[in-house]
Amino acid sequence: MKNVTTVLTLLLVSCMTGSTKTQYDCVQKLKEKIQVGDSQSDAEQALDQCGFTHSFDQKTSTIYALRRGDKDGLVKQDWSANIKLDEGRRVTSVKVEKVFTGP
Repeated sequence: MKNVTTVLTLLLVSCMTGSTKTQYDCVQKLKEKIQVGDSQSDAEQALDQCGFTHSFDQKTSTIYALRRGDKDGLVKQDWSANIKLDEGRRVTSVKVEKVFTGP
């Protein structure tokens, strides 16, 4: 019985680690894919490929994006991206960060 519990625990930890690594890899790719000078459509396409939902704020010329993560206990880890654009709708800055939510 102890061996079964150990195996199940290791399997669970392995699955959780793999999911987190996949999300992290995606975010790293996003930072590489979206470069200063890219068009708005190129930036939005990269967000779509990485599983982010996003919207464009015309007042601030900013794309706000969020990728929901897995809930781990009481805390949930998501990814947030803010992409600022100039008047020609070209990327001027990219900010990607982890966001933790919980009780």
